[in-house]
Amino acid sequence: MSAVPVHEFLLQGKPWYHFTGVLLVITLAVLQARVGRAGAFWLILWALPGTVLHELAHLVVALVTGGRPVGFSIVPHREPGRGGWRLGSVTISRPHAISALPSALAPLTLNLVAYYLFCNWGRWFTADFGHTLLMYAAIYLFSYSSIPSGQDIKVALSNPLGVGLYTIVAGSVWLVLR
Repeated sequence: MSAVPVHEFLLQGKPWYHFTGVLLVITLAVLQARVGRAGAFWLILWALPGTVLHELAHLVVALVTGGRPVGFSIVPHREPGRGGWRLGSVTISRPHAISALPSALAPLTLNLVAYYLFCNWGRWFTADFGHTLLMYAAIYLFSYSSIPSGQDIKVALSNPLGVGLYTIVAGSVWLVLR
């Protein structure tokens, strides 16, 4: 098996492979929206792979930015008074200006992993039906796992100095690249 760029991988398979992949993504999205109706067990089981990816993203970025993570959990528990479930968490002992925003928004980097998988899938797998569907499922998993929770947003905005710092950095990068 030789390395195949993504555009060639997409052309190697039959067009209906990719059409079926798109239908798979739509089906997964509909199932995700409805799985909670089947009960907490099925919701937790469905969300487990994405929860692991989501929380690992928080953990890795907290370690890299000096956020000092002190807790990691993917054990679901009910949240009294909120009527819902907490599927996972990462506790950071001292979020500061450098670590709070990137640690909180770390799951967004899973979209980069999804893009990397998309671009390189043909280097690792043949363009057959099974591998094409697996590519779409993997990209969906990484993409839906990347969505920040409400708590993630609160933590990201909790340090005004960090928000200002990253706004200046992003603005500077934009000015240089435009």
